[in-house]
Amino acid sequence: MNDPRDAILFYDGECGLCQRSVQFLLRRDRGEVLYFAPIQGVTAQQYLSAHLRTALSSVIYLRPTTDGQPAKTLLRSDAVLCALIDMHTAWRYPAYLARCIPLTWRDAIYQWIANNRDRLWRRQTCLRPNPKQSKRLLP
Repeated sequence: MNDPRDAILFYDGECGLCQRSVQFLLRRDRGEVLYFAPIQGVTAQQYLSAHLRTALSSVIYLRPTTDGQPAKTLLRSDAVLCALIDMHTAWRYPAYLARCIPLTWRDAIYQWIANNRDRLWRRQTCLRPNPKQSKRLLP
């Protein structure tokens, strides 16, 4: 069995949209499947290559495998949608549907949002997790 911490969603810790997204996922992930870590943090240094850590416009999801292999690294729209699917909540249904859209289209939409996030959302929004959620926020 893989360490459950292999299900880590890495995000830009200085991005207001990213932090709001983490708050959204924390509130809905009642099965406590996902862990979260900023790309700028020490957990990212342990799990991600230097090249991936410079990709601040991309969400990165380490998705555990069931066959004992190392976690699979997913980027951009695949990362977001697979994290929603893995939470096993009602959000997995729209995520399954969205995965029917070609990856190039999904990632183009994702990239447009990433390129405009600083204009659309304030930076440096503080995460305010409850004590139970705090254990799922990695440094």
